[in-house]
Amino acid sequence: MLMKLLVLITFPIFFLLHSVSADTYIGQWEITGGSIIEIYQDGTTFYGKIHKRAMKPLSNFNGLDNKNPKKELRTRPLLGMIILDQLTYQDGALSGGTIYNADSGKSYKVKVWIDSEDTDVCYIRAYKSILFKTFEAKRVKPDNMAVSPK
Repeated sequence: MLMKLLVLITFPIFFLLHSVSADTYIGQWEITGGSIIEIYQDGTTFYGKIHKRAMKPLSNFNGLDNKNPKKELRTRPLLGMIILDQLTYQDGALSGGTIYNADSGKSYKVKVWIDSEDTDVCYIRAYKSILFKTFEAKRVKPDNMAVSPK
């Protein structure tokens, strides 16, 4: 009986120590390839914008949103563009929103979570129906946040 009581008390404390808070997501994250996304919060909603493009982008070489299905948006710059949209924090992760892929001009449902063992590693998973693709991102430390030239 004492052992069960100890487990019931200890488990929630252990979970709280290893959970990731909403504030942990805020900051800049570098995706493999060199692009940097800046995640920020406005009220209870989270967004991510392109802070820096990869040195060797796959498309949109002129830095514009060329693949956007809306012709009037094809001349907007990618830098500063919101690509993570309408995410909310729930159960330690960001979800409920979309991610925009400027390489294809398509948006997908998205989930973002941080490794509770290493809060400098973030995973971004884009969903297309039952299929998904997961990207790993690493936190950009403040001394590495210098903005590179366009």
